[in-house]
Amino acid sequence: MESQDRDEIHNCVIKLRANPQKRREKVYIGCGAGFGGDRPMAALKLLQRVKELNYLVLECLAERTLAERYQFMVSGGDGFDSWISHWMRLLLPLAMERRTCLITNMGAMDPCGAQEKVMEIASSLGLSVSIAVAHETFVTESGSPSSLEKSYLMEGGASTYLGAAPIVECLEKYQPNVIITSRVADASLFLAPMVYELGWNWDDLQHLAQGSLAGHLLECGCQLTGGYFMHPGDKYRDISFPQLLDLSLPYAEISFDGNVCVAKAEGSGGVLSVSTCAEQLLYEVGDPGAYVTPDVIIDIRDVSFHPMSSSKVLCIGAKPSAASVPDKLLRLVPKDCGWKGWGEISYGGSECVKRAQAAEFLVRSWMEEVFPGVNCHILSYIIGHDSLKATSIDDNASLLKTIEDIRLRMDGLFELKEYAVQFAREFLALYTNGPAGGGGIRLIVNMFYGKLE
Repeated sequence: MESQDRDEIHNCVIKLRANPQKRREKVYIGCGAGFGGDRPMAALKLLQRVKELNYLVLECLAERTLAERYQFMVSGGDGFDSWISHWMRLLLPLAMERRTCLITNMGAMDPCGAQEKVMEIASSLGLSVSIAVAHETFVTESGSPSSLEKSYLMEGGASTYLGAAPIVECLEKYQPNVIITSRVADASLFLAPMVYELGWNWDDLQHLAQGSLAGHLLECGCQLTGGYFMHPGDKYRDISFPQLLDLSLPYAEISFDGNVCVAKAEGSGGVLSVSTCAEQLLYEVGDPGAYVTPDVIIDIRDVSFHPMSSSKVLCIGAKPSAASVPDKLLRLVPKDCGWKGWGEISYGGSECVKRAQAAEFLVRSWMEEVFPGVNCHILSYIIGHDSLKATSIDDNASLLKTIEDIRLRMDGLFELKEYAVQFAREFLALYTNGPAGGGGIRLIVNMFYGKLE
């Protein structure tokens, strides 16, 4: 995209599309990543196996990762996801060959910086690539009314959850090979190419509801196709190791009339079923009668799934909620809430729980010697005793004998950095000053941010 195009400023009010064109009867949209730590090779395999894909969406941004990028940026690092180079080196050649448009929110706090990085990658690969950017821009008056200052970096780290509209505009104006965004709601990343290709408008609420359903099902990647589902011994979820290894990322086939089928690559492992679809449908949903996205509020209570084959499921029943569109958008506003320090250490064998309890006692006592009163800001628990393996948290002797290995976790949220640093130092001292047999210590100290508005 030309630099002058980047300077365009648009009001946040969504206007109806003027004469939207139906470019396809069906559009095929794949999910290449469901979170920031997803597997690039799985995305490449989906591209290789499903030749119909018109779009591949890399959903790699969340509240945690956005806050991390802000931390990196204010420390002089990249405000965009540094892994974007690796993803693009791997996917761009085949995506360009197949004419598959890549859409990603890896731009995070600095999508324009990400655009420049991807241009460098494309040039090194000998590819001529068109890259559009959709992001939030703050405009503030400075001096005279005609003097405006524009900030492409989010003001104070604040970031609004944008909807599909800015991506649709990029597609309309540039027909790019790659679209890089700042924080766009997960389902909206997938909805945008449906709106563009199928000629939908912003008041086609029934179509938007079905399209957002498809986006919500796709957004977490392999969670729809058997990832996070396999459970040995459960006859409905007992996927073999080879089948689990060959999970296919999902894709969707969406038609002009709002018909939605989710699918996985033919012959791939994993499982796509009513159960996996239902599990993902309810993921991160508060009120199923009013699931809020920036584009439409949908009612998923009557959604049903109908297997068409072992690799394809028909999804019907999403509809606009009574309050069909949100009256405001969600913003993530970094607030300096102090410093977080946490540590973990493992103990195994005889009386491992009591040794973990001794370690907790020591760390708390050492902290109290240096900074009296901070213990109220420290939370402790024993993983494997206070949680999964125990039926109670008392000191019943027969229960403790059944526990063979545990991990002590201590978290502290402090007002000052020096408290968090001291906590980490005291926890590390368990190696030579604590009970026997501790190992695998892990420590982290970082700033803690909130909040959602």
